[in-house]
Amino acid sequence: MTDKTKDTSGTNLKDNAPDGMTVTDAEAKKARHEGALDAVKDAAKDARVSLTDGAQPGEPAVDRWPGSDESQQYAYMLEDAPDAFEKRVNGKDSPVTDVMAAGLMKLERAGQNRTPYVKTLLKRLGLKGSEIGEVTSAGPAYTNDMSNISDL
Repeated sequence: MTDKTKDTSGTNLKDNAPDGMTVTDAEAKKARHEGALDAVKDAAKDARVSLTDGAQPGEPAVDRWPGSDESQQYAYMLEDAPDAFEKRVNGKDSPVTDVMAAGLMKLERAGQNRTPYVKTLLKRLGLKGSEIGEVTSAGPAYTNDMSNISDL
């Protein structure tokens, strides 16, 4: 059984349109041209945003770890000894996510700013010391060394 479709090639659409709703061929051509230009502009904007990681000139940089400012609830982790903290953050089956690590980095840098904790968090986030500004601008250019001066 075959299904026949209506042939609309002979239909007069201009006479069937309501008053004021008809479009001339020139207007249709101009509208298609403007639509094509808009599509190119949108594609260019999308490409620029993706190439700049979403940060446009003059705008604040996009936070790589959104939600890391909500870190007070796990601040107790910074009370661990350096070895225990290293194990908790970088150990196998660690419950610490990247967002949590970034939040802990913000807390540590704005607080005690201890070297072993900062190094552990940098390692967890896969950053180098010079890239710490990607996480937070808090704290001085140095960290507080916790190593013993003598065996006493």
